Amino acid sequence: MKVEFLDQDILNVEMMSQIDIENRNNLGLILKEIGIYLNRKYHYLLDGIYDVECYQCGKYFIFEMEWESDYPTIDFNITFHPNSRMLLEFMDSEYFFGKKYYYQGNYYMELPRVLDKTYCFEFGKVIYGEAVDEVLKNGVMIS
Repeated sequence: MKVEFLDQDILNVEMMSQIDIENRNNLGLILKEIGIYLNRKYHYLLDGIYDVECYQCGKYFIFEMEWESDYPTIDFNITFHPNSRMLLEFMDSEYFFGKKYYYQGNYYMELPRVLDKTYCFEFGKVIYGEAVDEVLKNGVMIS
């Protein structure tokens, strides 16, 4: 699990999970997992109302979480983006072989193609959303 605190009220969490998300209620299980991790590792307690954007690509999840207001318990307003297109961004074309995109000095591969290579996260970062659209629209496909 990778956690990035963007400011006091916004955090991003990236993780891999085997939880079956066909049943959307299982997103609650993943959020519970995140809450336990944040409390144990960072002494950060999720409380109040959060707006959550959840992006999913296979077993990889990205949660953009923004605290909205106080509330006696915890509540999540979740927008779920299943089967989102994600790319792994890396700097050296030799890290991974096969078709990749080149854009603004970086290389990009479809995340499902490298997800089983656990070392891939040492060499790059995952991009999603509008950043993916920009690479696909302006990048050059190379082998």
